[in-house]
Amino acid sequence: MHSPDDTPEALMTAERQEIKYVILQTSAQRLVQEASLKLPRHRFTGAGENPLPQPWHYVTTIYFDTPSRDLYRAAVASESNLKLRAKEYYDVNPGLAELATDPRQLHHPFRPALFLEIKHKDGSRTGKRRVSIPKRDVPGFFGQGAITPEMIRLQEHVYGPAAERVLREVADLLGRYQEPMRADCLVNYRRLVWQDEPGAVRMTLDLGIAFFAPPEDLWQRDYTLVREELGSAVAVERRCVLEVKARGTPPAWLDTMLAQTGAVREGYSKFEAASRAVHG
Repeated sequence: MHSPDDTPEALMTAERQEIKYVILQTSAQRLVQEASLKLPRHRFTGAGENPLPQPWHYVTTIYFDTPSRDLYRAAVASESNLKLRAKEYYDVNPGLAELATDPRQLHHPFRPALFLEIKHKDGSRTGKRRVSIPKRDVPGFFGQGAITPEMIRLQEHVYGPAAERVLREVADLLGRYQEPMRADCLVNYRRLVWQDEPGAVRMTLDLGIAFFAPPEDLWQRDYTLVREELGSAVAVERRCVLEVKARGTPPAWLDTMLAQTGAVREGYSKFEAASRAVHG
C-alpha cells in the first residue's frame, strides 16, 4: 500500500529543489531527445485522461495579485516569496485537425475545474499546495470566502482533509492585504514532462510561452481556457524554459545535457514576466 506521501498528487506538490534554465527554441528538439534518453516521458493518467495517442499538453495559468501588485513587488524584491495562481490543463489533439468541425473539438480538458495553488519559494527550494475550484466559484470565494458544495465535492477523491487547510490558507492570504486579490495576468504554454518512477526527479520544458491580460468574462466561461480564446498576447517569450525539480542531489547526467543544449541557468519567473508584460 502506498503512503499518502507517495501518491501522484503528493509527489507533484512535494517540496523540492527547483532549478530553472532558459534555452533557445532552436535547441529545444535536442533537449527533448537527450532528456527522453534519461527519463521516461510523463503523461497524466488520472480521471478524465486523454485516451488518444501523442497529445500535446498545454497549461493556462492565472496569476492573482492586488491592484497595487503586492505579490509582484515581493517577488522581485526577495528570493523568499509566494505566488497565488490557478491552473487549467488541456490537451491538443493535432491528429483530429482534419475531422474537427469546431476548433474546440481539438481540445481535451483534464478536469472541469481549475487547480488553485499557493506556491512558496525560499531560494531554490519550492513547494506548493493546491485544491480544485470551478471557475465560476472563484469570485465568490475570493470576495466572500464562499465554499460551494461543488468545491467540496471536487476535493473528496483527491485532497481529502488537506483541502480544508489549503482553502483556509488561501483565505488567510487574501485577508493580509487591504486591497482585494484579483486575476492579474495569464500565461499559456505547451509543456513537456519527464519524471522518474519514484518522483525524485521531474523535468518540465515549456515552449511557446505567451502572456495575456485577463479577459473581462474570465469567470463566466464554462469552457477550457485555451490559447485561441484568450485574445491577443501582449508579449511572447522567445526562449524555452526548463525546470529541474529534485528531492535530492540532481542527477550526474544533467550537466552534460545542459552543456549539449546550451541551456543557461536563470531564475526565470513566468509571473514576473507576465505581470511586467501586462502592466509595463
